[in-house]
Amino acid sequence: MGEDDPLARYGPPLAGVIIAAVLSILAAALVAGQVDGDYQQRALVYAGFVLWVILGAAVVFMLAHQGEAGRFSIARVLLWAASIWFWPLFVLLRRRRSDGG
Repeated sequence: MGEDDPLARYGPPLAGVIIAAVLSILAAALVAGQVDGDYQQRALVYAGFVLWVILGAAVVFMLAHQGEAGRFSIARVLLWAASIWFWPLFVLLRRRRSDGG
């Protein structure tokens, strides 16, 4: 594959973020299953977590895909998974850097 091929550039980070999102969705199901309350409350918590994870996966991928030059590894997938949950911190850091502060 050539240097101009988007799959060659985005393949490893995209695969990493997809696997991290799947792992995060499974973790969201486990956490939501532990919530006290009826099925509807647990379902709402799970839906909120899934929305958070999907949004986080998109935001983190958009912020970090250009800087990802490393090889695909389990450590990178775990880093992406943690980043997906804490994505607002990365948005704030990026915004502060772009504002010059």
